[in-house]
Amino acid sequence: MISIDKLNFLLIILSFVLACFLPFELFLFSYAFFGPLHYLTETNWIRDKKYFVDNTHWKYIVFISAIIYSLPYIFSLPFWSHLLDESTISFFTKNLVKYTNMLLLFVLVSAISSAFFKTYKAFIISFMFTLGFSFWLYTTDIYILILGLLLPTIIHVYVFTILFMIYGIRKEKNTFGIVNVALVLLLPISLFFIDLDFFSYRFSDIIKANYIDNNFHVLNANLANIFGVYEDLKFFFYEKIDLKIQIFIAFAYLYHYLNWFSKTTIIGWHKQLNRKKTIIIFSVWIVLLAAYYYDYRLGLILSIFFSISHVMFEFPLNIITIKQIFRLK
Repeated sequence: MISIDKLNFLLIILSFVLACFLPFELFLFSYAFFGPLHYLTETNWIRDKKYFVDNTHWKYIVFISAIIYSLPYIFSLPFWSHLLDESTISFFTKNLVKYTNMLLLFVLVSAISSAFFKTYKAFIISFMFTLGFSFWLYTTDIYILILGLLLPTIIHVYVFTILFMIYGIRKEKNTFGIVNVALVLLLPISLFFIDLDFFSYRFSDIIKANYIDNNFHVLNANLANIFGVYEDLKFFFYEKIDLKIQIFIAFAYLYHYLNWFSKTTIIGWHKQLNRKKTIIIFSVWIVLLAAYYYDYRLGLILSIFFSISHVMFEFPLNIITIKQIFRLK
């Protein structure tokens, strides 16, 4: 039987090669196909681990925050224009959305409080800190970039995947695990030296429309800006630097999903899937897949609650992992 580290070695190589050949197609497919199943199964596993916090009420903070976070997306559906006036829809899609980043910060800070402190006093302090900090900085570019864009995307799917892998190495001292971490770090760097003329890209109008209409390109534009490629936010489908950024994004997302599904023998997340849970999870997954197939935007909106809630639910595990890696007390 192939070991989990050898399997992940193959998955890393496979993810990178596919990302090189199908940067946009692969991302859109993996986000729609693997993404929802990952959200649902990981949330179920975290739930059975009591959310990795001592505070039994913390889960309600996540549920409420995820619902509020999802409202601007839900009310952007054309369906509501027949039921509600324009000002009501505008409140959710244009006004409320300005403050949703506060929810991510609050859940993150409360997760840190739950990991380091056990009292409700610490929780109240974290709430006051979040409120003050957010109202002070919520309109600044760096606040929006880190909390609104990078935290639920690249930090979640790439940075924390690497940290989980490093934590695994610290536990088992596996040489193949070290190779895998090195690969995940070095393969994106290798893009600086790869000649993309070899691939002769041709993206269909449907692929380009789905990518732009769902604002996925905002991440590309901001990463390009961070790396100093453009002075402001720009995005092009066929510019080589934009293609390399997209290859990195597609690689990070696909391997993030495949890494999770490969870890059944390590963390045993599948063992918590009894018959009832399996039916529910797969039923929801099929519904979301059908929504994505019918209209990609509809699928994304219907899955946004599951997506952002699983990011939030993972915060305590992220904090615990960092503590264990650096042996923080």
